[in-house]
Amino acid sequence: MPSIPSSISGDWYSKGLLLIVVLLFSWLLNIKNNVLSLTQSATETATQAKPNILLIVADDLGYNDTSALTPGGLPTPNLERLAHEGIIFRRHYADATCTPSRVAIMTGRYPERSGFRPIGGEIPAEYSTIAERLRSAGYETYLTGKWHAGEARQHAWPNSKGFPEWFGFLNQWETAGIVAASESGKLRPTYRDPMLRTNGGDLEQHSGHLTDILAAHTISKVQQLQQREKPWFIYHAFLAPHQPIQPAEHFAQRHPDTAEGRYTALVAQMDDAVGRILEVVDRDRTLVVFVSDNGGTNTDRNNNFPFYGRKSEMYEGAFRTPLIISWPGKIPQKRVVDSVVMNVDIYPTLLASAQVEFPDGLDGENLWPLFQTSTGVNRRSRGWEVYSPNVNTLSYSYLTADGVWRLSNPQGLNQTLHHLEATPSGATDVAKDHAGKLEELATNFWQDHWRKSLVPTLQNPGTNSNQTLYTGFDAMRTPHRHGFAIGLELGPFQDPFIQGSDRELHAIAGQAGSWTLHYKPGHGLEWHIGEVVLRDTHFDPHRCNAVILTGYYEPRGHLAMREPRSELKIYSSGFIRDAKRDVALIAVDDQVLRAPTYVNYAGAARFSNMMLSSFADNYAPRLRPQFMALYESAYRDQQLSLVDVSMMDAELCRRERAH
Repeated sequence: MPSIPSSISGDWYSKGLLLIVVLLFSWLLNIKNNVLSLTQSATETATQAKPNILLIVADDLGYNDTSALTPGGLPTPNLERLAHEGIIFRRHYADATCTPSRVAIMTGRYPERSGFRPIGGEIPAEYSTIAERLRSAGYETYLTGKWHAGEARQHAWPNSKGFPEWFGFLNQWETAGIVAASESGKLRPTYRDPMLRTNGGDLEQHSGHLTDILAAHTISKVQQLQQREKPWFIYHAFLAPHQPIQPAEHFAQRHPDTAEGRYTALVAQMDDAVGRILEVVDRDRTLVVFVSDNGGTNTDRNNNFPFYGRKSEMYEGAFRTPLIISWPGKIPQKRVVDSVVMNVDIYPTLLASAQVEFPDGLDGENLWPLFQTSTGVNRRSRGWEVYSPNVNTLSYSYLTADGVWRLSNPQGLNQTLHHLEATPSGATDVAKDHAGKLEELATNFWQDHWRKSLVPTLQNPGTNSNQTLYTGFDAMRTPHRHGFAIGLELGPFQDPFIQGSDRELHAIAGQAGSWTLHYKPGHGLEWHIGEVVLRDTHFDPHRCNAVILTGYYEPRGHLAMREPRSELKIYSSGFIRDAKRDVALIAVDDQVLRAPTYVNYAGAARFSNMMLSSFADNYAPRLRPQFMALYESAYRDQQLSLVDVSMMDAELCRRERAH
């Protein structure tokens, strides 16, 4: 290779070095720009991924109560504007009453899983609320207004369910603060100068109209939170337009002084409050959801037109409610979705918006795929349930996954069948023409019901090899409030155990501070619960016994219509062995609720959040005399929708039955 002159070589070296430096600097600068670009992009993505979230829930607003959904609906210009800026879901299904609907929204699970039919004790700690989930992702959370998703003890209050700060009322009766004088002794809710709580404190009176008080509070909270860097979630729960129909005077004066006029004024006032809240919200950064918890009452107008039925019933009008989702610039505007969606879908949809991981076992579906197309959400059947302890029956409704058929059983008496494509209103009963379909859907409902009633406890070894401990879902696992059933597989036992002294009690199963089940040789089983003792003298220690302990602890309701009457029963082999009525409600503390359920001598347990029964039981409904014969006759003919003990019995001692 020829040599390069030194002068040329030095010049080349200098220029080459300079070139390398320039290239290196350019490369580093490019990396910096890329990093800045990526950082900016990530920041924008994070901002999009964690929007502020405003969830507005109306109380008893029917499908026909807003012009946003129906041309003949009541004038609601602010809801119309919200709908134009987002998506209307014309086939949204909620629950038939307030409490289960709120539980469904808060948990993304059917409320029956938490024991709400329609009332219940509390949302289980194992079912994280949407507020808890968002807080874990860095959100500020706040509740304004009505909770009504469990008030039995403070562990059920918003403070323990993801809202450390909140302003409002646990249920509508609290707004009165006292029992108003009336023949029935009912608490009378009020919009006027209501009693409200701050962060779970004592009730205090606030001057003004409830709707305006709540709106002003949320407006102030939005303005405060928008000054912070953290994203926020506000759950604003109106009482409007729930009864009593008490619009503020300046709204009442704009409408006729009639029942419908006053109702229209109350809806107009609610719509005005929605508008004032939205005015202060940064819409570019905020996802807004508006929904009603259940259908209207049809008391002052035809709230649910064109659908048949009303609040608390088992027909289309009770469940079909407005749902609007809006986030300008992020989801389509002026879009209408006719796919079947449900209130349990709000939970995963909001979590998806915030890019928060879903917990396992949700019943809800993320609705984001429907924002762009008409497909992408799994179709599901759904059942709804209402348990009536005074007649010991289950009213229910069941919608098929394709949304075509609805089975209804109001008051636990008569099944009706509705073809919603042929008659969308759900008013026409076609059961006599489709007996096979009626039977099919009834079977599907009861299977669905039983799956939802089972309590998914945790199972662990006990202090010895023959003991099993069950924990979790404390307020449903423990006989405490409302319905419960404990199914036990017991036996066969060994001879030394069987031949013990008849004065000796062997602890077979129990829960410290709550109940114990003993075996007394020669006498059978004794179930001690509180001051009550129930016995099963048919217990056979030589084989596997399917023993079921069940009952319903009825707390005093908000409405003083009748005295509570709690009931306890013990079954074995599917037959009732003993029962007690009018037992005292057991008061249990957190320590008792947390105590594990134990089963000794290699036994096993299953748990349900329902009281179980059979048509062989003694039937004593609490009814007005004019209805007594109807229910007694239906029970005698086995025509009532009874939650049959055979469903739990079939779960027990399977191995022995297989042989």
